[in-house]
Amino acid sequence: MMPVIERMWRTCWTVTVLSLSAGRCPVQGAEVKVWNGDYVPPPRPLKTEVTVGAYVFPGWYRDEGKGDYPYKTHDEDSEWRQVAKCPKPRPLLGFYEDSLPEVNDWHIKWALEHGVSFFCFDWYWNAGEHRLLRTLERGFLKAKYCDQMKFCIHWCNHGLDWRNKKWNRPLDEDFRTKALVEMSEYLADNYFKLPNYLRLEGRPVLVVWDAKSLIQANGGAAGFAAALDAMNKALRDRGIPTLYLLAMSNSQGIRAGGFAATTGYGYYGTDYDSKYEWRAGRSVPYDEVVKHYESVWRGITADPVLPYVVAIGSNWDSRPRAGDNAAVISGKTPAKFETMCRNSLKYVDKGLNLAIIEAWNEWGEGSFIEPDKEFGFGFLDAVRRVFGDGTGNHPDYVPTPEKIASFSVLKGDELAKASEVEKQPYLDPPLSLRTVEWKIDEPLPDTKVLRGWEFDGASSEGWMPYHIEPLAVRDGVLLTAVTTEDPQLIVDNVGVTLDDMGCLALRLRVPDGVSSCELFWTTAAEPTMSADKAFRFPLKGEGQWHTYQVAKAAEGKWSGALKVLRLDLGGPGDKLEVDWIRLYGKQR
Repeated sequence: MMPVIERMWRTCWTVTVLSLSAGRCPVQGAEVKVWNGDYVPPPRPLKTEVTVGAYVFPGWYRDEGKGDYPYKTHDEDSEWRQVAKCPKPRPLLGFYEDSLPEVNDWHIKWALEHGVSFFCFDWYWNAGEHRLLRTLERGFLKAKYCDQMKFCIHWCNHGLDWRNKKWNRPLDEDFRTKALVEMSEYLADNYFKLPNYLRLEGRPVLVVWDAKSLIQANGGAAGFAAALDAMNKALRDRGIPTLYLLAMSNSQGIRAGGFAATTGYGYYGTDYDSKYEWRAGRSVPYDEVVKHYESVWRGITADPVLPYVVAIGSNWDSRPRAGDNAAVISGKTPAKFETMCRNSLKYVDKGLNLAIIEAWNEWGEGSFIEPDKEFGFGFLDAVRRVFGDGTGNHPDYVPTPEKIASFSVLKGDELAKASEVEKQPYLDPPLSLRTVEWKIDEPLPDTKVLRGWEFDGASSEGWMPYHIEPLAVRDGVLLTAVTTEDPQLIVDNVGVTLDDMGCLALRLRVPDGVSSCELFWTTAAEPTMSADKAFRFPLKGEGQWHTYQVAKAAEGKWSGALKVLRLDLGGPGDKLEVDWIRLYGKQR
């Protein structure tokens, strides 16, 4: 008699395949078939006009005893268990172990047949200490069809449990020459020498998450350029051309530091004129995010610092990781994703001819194009239609239930519980209607000024600079210029109760290209500055004086006694002029 778990899995899988084949899932022009062969059938790669890649999160093998180090780390804590606590997502391959070559061959086959021709693996390395290498080195690189799929490295040089401490930031010395050369040697010996490593202009591609920290740790662009020379020498000594560095942002100094191009990861959010705003615990419509992506692409390509690899987003729903604090995109469909992909074609750099999708398999963040039970191959078919000659019918093969069960990290009772959870309703959080309102060049309130800074004398009246020139006051105007990334104007001991405040008003003159200001705050009850205590409002960066009024109703952490205000605006070289800043009371 068939075990209960296997019967349950077989029944669920049969229903899934029948649903996809019958067209009850939005998979256009594809027939889903179960493959009964001993191994994954060979891929039939699709030709595309644009070279398309996808980021890969290599963390789906983790379980007891499978860490990369002798000590226990998060490598042994399977994130599948977090995903299984939510009704979705549910991959077609189940809760697979992605360090298995056979699992990687299914990924390679599905990707190549839908126009995705390279994987960009998230890669965690800090001064010789590494995380999550097993998927790439024991899975993908050992896969039968690996040589048909290009790959490259996305160096995630951000905080993690380095030195066995939770979310510890790498130190500056970890980003300096000695550590960078050691990393380059490892990359060259293990990846760059392989014939399927992605190259541009004949050079191995390395994507860097945080270019800014690399440049700062080396004392600026010139210092990092010297470190890059040492890295490239290590490559040349091994017969490998110099690096083709891709920065994940337009940070100051990337050109002078030796970066060759830029790209992005996720631009999830909404435009300023949207009636929705990106917030934890709430959702925004997918259509609004599609509009926002095009706004970002338009801004980047209007005056590019370097050639740009178009970054496309799939979705965001981080409830498996963040629970009730997750930000969510609602109304996800393959058709809406296809619209985003089609919009991206206008912004593809003609020289690079590259696009990259976030992501293949970020199941914990809801960002994936890998087939799942809800949409089947719908997202991959959208890529196929937009970027390749992928119209018309084509078969999509999937493994048998027995194969899928053999791939699973979760077993027995865990699978049974996940199956029960899957049946539960999973409603999106409420839509996040915009709570921040602003006016530009409209009459000022006729209410009391609770606190004001007029700059009528020679003093900055308590405002302090960070990453900007020392503040000067002349003719009743506060003057400064931005010197580096992350410029800030800060004032402490504000002493205004937010329940009494109607709006912040200020009169500014900023140059072309300065399109927004980000306002951070702390209160007596919330004394630490953080990303969740901030909001943006638009500016007219045209070198003229404008008056701005910004209002936000007291709620959540924007409540109580205001202590610190911080205004972040401008970029290196921008001159900033402030006539006055005032906190007006509410209308009574």
